[in-house]
Amino acid sequence: MAILKKISVTVNFEQPPKEAISLIGFLFNCNGLLLRQQPVYENLLEFDLYNTPSFAAAEMEHQFTPIDSRELRLFIAPGTDQNITKVTSIEALEPFKPYEAILNVENDASVSILPIPSFVSRFWPLCSCRVTGKVSKWLNRGGSWSDRPVCRARVHICEIDPILFWIDKIPDTVIAKIPQVILNPQEVIKFPIPVPDPPPFMAATTGIRQSAAANIFRTLSADDLQMQAAARLPELSYEIRQNMASGNLNLIRRTIVDHYAELHPWFCLWPWWWWWFYRCTERKVVYTDANGRFDTAVSYYCFGDRPDLYFWVEYLINGVWTTVYAPPKPCNTYWDYACGTNVAIHITDPRVSVDCCCNCPLPGDLVMIRSIGSTSVSHIRQQVSHPGEQPLLEPPPGQSISYSRIGLTDSAAIYDEFFTTSIGDYKRPFGGSLGFYMGFGQGLPNNNIYYYRWSYKKLNNADLSPVTGTTLQLDTPEFKGYDFEYIDGMGDLQIGHDQVKLGPFPVGMQNNLYIIPPSSPNQAPFNITKTDPQWYERTHNMHTIGFDSSQLQGDGLYEFTLELFDQAGTLLSNIPKTTFKVPKFEDADTSVNAPDELLAGVTPTTANAFSMSVRVDNSSCNSQIFTVDVNGVPAASDCCGFVNYKPEGVEADLDLSFLATHPNNFAVFSFGVTRGTCVDDTLTSLADATGMVIDSASGYTLSGGTYKKHFTPAQLLGSCYGNGEGKAAFAETLSVIAMATDGTYRQTSKDAPYRVAAFALEP
Repeated sequence: MAILKKISVTVNFEQPPKEAISLIGFLFNCNGLLLRQQPVYENLLEFDLYNTPSFAAAEMEHQFTPIDSRELRLFIAPGTDQNITKVTSIEALEPFKPYEAILNVENDASVSILPIPSFVSRFWPLCSCRVTGKVSKWLNRGGSWSDRPVCRARVHICEIDPILFWIDKIPDTVIAKIPQVILNPQEVIKFPIPVPDPPPFMAATTGIRQSAAANIFRTLSADDLQMQAAARLPELSYEIRQNMASGNLNLIRRTIVDHYAELHPWFCLWPWWWWWFYRCTERKVVYTDANGRFDTAVSYYCFGDRPDLYFWVEYLINGVWTTVYAPPKPCNTYWDYACGTNVAIHITDPRVSVDCCCNCPLPGDLVMIRSIGSTSVSHIRQQVSHPGEQPLLEPPPGQSISYSRIGLTDSAAIYDEFFTTSIGDYKRPFGGSLGFYMGFGQGLPNNNIYYYRWSYKKLNNADLSPVTGTTLQLDTPEFKGYDFEYIDGMGDLQIGHDQVKLGPFPVGMQNNLYIIPPSSPNQAPFNITKTDPQWYERTHNMHTIGFDSSQLQGDGLYEFTLELFDQAGTLLSNIPKTTFKVPKFEDADTSVNAPDELLAGVTPTTANAFSMSVRVDNSSCNSQIFTVDVNGVPAASDCCGFVNYKPEGVEADLDLSFLATHPNNFAVFSFGVTRGTCVDDTLTSLADATGMVIDSASGYTLSGGTYKKHFTPAQLLGSCYGNGEGKAAFAETLSVIAMATDGTYRQTSKDAPYRVAAFALEP
């Protein structure tokens, strides 16, 4: 056993690099505690163990026990990346591709290490690569799709670490599974090869249930699924298959390294492999500009011709940096990235806004009331009808019961599933957490227009019967975030984030006032002194208040009013009407003067406030599928589901029925009937039904919330009828979903449970 008080070793290379590389040494004890970190000077690395944490603790106890050389672990790594000085653990050191040296202690207590092997050092030289790209998102405005830039997104640029460097660290148990799955897969491949983001005309499908039109009996065998998935994979060479079948784990490891690119499609199928086979080191974090662009230079290990780059993206959502793009690494890495070529990143996350623009600030003292969530206020039905609009009272398509459209929107929403809307067809209420978005002119705030306040008053109950409501003020705390620049401890330029409070504040005789923010955080009244502060949400389109609509005074029609105040807190009146702007109906990026129906205290030239009617609904749906009726009587008394359609030899009249309700009728249903394992369009057109729960639909008669329709056995059995002797199995599916939106998302939490029932007809 060698006892050490000081370590001094000469550091050499087995094969000297073409250019000098700065090196740094890390000394850990056997438990992974970092003892010392020291640069290598003129090929000499020295550690004074009296200055280690162990010595400091021992000195406090007036004793010192020299360190056993067998309890030390020495790592040497390139010091070209400044972040390496922040390393405090062996795990954090791994991305820098360190070399772990063995300490050789001689009889005279001198210490030596072997030269750094070329196998390791060839990874260390760094090169520079220009990386440029754009982050964008497809958006539908006015019925047409456009690819819009996403600004102020945080893009992480990572380099996939060469698997050669750490293949030996993958456990044998993982390596042993690879031949089993590739050569003789016993489980059905469940994860097809990922495809690019869906084109803009495809609706969001996250969370969609099985549609009523789909045949839930339609299945494939495990062999069929396996053949379909395998058909998408590249053919592996005889050499690869032979090596995989050898049972030699070392040979399998080498095969993976030598044929890494060929195996990416295979690895992409099984997510549990990704963590083991695809690790990456972050090279740079950049922010997109007003055009969604980023352009930077990143360093990468020169080993291999070009870097393998992977990108993931964060976006600030409700003050929190949130991952909005992080596709699977094996199928979304730019292998051998050609430096300088454009990287196109398309975001599909509905929470990401696309309000980037170059010359977009509002001029002067204008106030633009933009939207509730993503829904333009110009697409919320008010009392007054305009040319070309549908009547205020009108039934749903294909149904006959009329209902008032006041306060409803024609906007689409994420998670609409089979519920569709069309421009001018106002049928959707608002629910959940609502956020009001506005824009303020560059001349604000000033002495005359300094504060704003939102208030509400209930006008009607859910059935639109009038109520005597009281005007109440919204008082949710509102903060506005901003970015700024700072220099970190390494001397590098970084981006920070902070926020200021807009309200609510008491001012003068008024309560719950909110400051209109200036166009820049370094302007009054905030006067932020940090370097280059920039609002994260520009003042031309920003969140001004948020609240939970379920905490209002129940479902019904509400009037929401925006008032303006001067710097002393005095309520303003007789404001020029042209101060208030709203989005153009067919183009939300263009403003128009707010029409009189959206203003309060209107005269030919002035108004006292902005005011809009909004229908609020937070009620839940209900659903149920009932037992088949035979001659008006429920058929089966047990759970087996067999239905005799010829009791006593006479064909019966059959009824299918289900329950689909919503307290205020703001729900739609989709009911489907499937026979056997094939799709039968005749049965689909005859037995399926969709509609709004307000009225009968698709031949089903509504009574007390229950929909019912009569069928003959021949109609239901179709090709299985067999001259009155046939039989078949059926499935009934039912979805009843809420129509309410928070302005962006449909309120799926108010949906009824998805229902499935089965029965079989027999003579």
